[in-house]
Amino acid sequence: MNQELKSSGTKAELRRQQILDAAAECFRKSGFHGASMSEIAKSFGMSAGHIYNYFESKEAIIEAMVKRDLDQALERIAKIQGEKDILKAMLGTVDEGVKRRIDRSELDTEILAEAARNPKIAATVQGTDAVIREKVMHLIKGIQPLKDTPSCELNLTAKSTILMALFDGLQIRAIRDPNMKADDIARVLKSVIQQMLQS
Repeated sequence: MNQELKSSGTKAELRRQQILDAAAECFRKSGFHGASMSEIAKSFGMSAGHIYNYFESKEAIIEAMVKRDLDQALERIAKIQGEKDILKAMLGTVDEGVKRRIDRSELDTEILAEAARNPKIAATVQGTDAVIREKVMHLIKGIQPLKDTPSCELNLTAKSTILMALFDGLQIRAIRDPNMKADDIARVLKSVIQQMLQS
């Protein structure tokens, strides 16, 4: 019986992930308000009514997307944290990070646009950002141990904010300039990050 319950839970989680993937593509193409639950369902052969067994609304789907992104980000950060040379490990993720930001530009800006209008989505996005920002600050501390003074903490906060903004800004640039070269951006970005985190 326990095995049956486990299998049932696995199937339900797989279906949830399929819905999130389908919704992400629909939101990217049609926007949050332009994409209907029936469109999301139709994209992978499920009835709109069946989706409501997994998510009560499009808002709930976005919240689940943001939380899934957080889990994936925390996994990436944990891998970096486990390395002896944290700066080298961070720089080693830049190429993939640039590509991910560019590839997700339409979806992520759509989520942020909804967060600007919807307090519930805003709370989820801001809460997720706070968790990641704290982890990034911890990574930077591992590169350059800081004294426990207000000025050092302000410096740490500023560096983590700028580091995150560099990647966030790529989403906007990808929409404004769809022909920008990811490899060139990543190469220069590595240099900028290295200089900032070693100063």
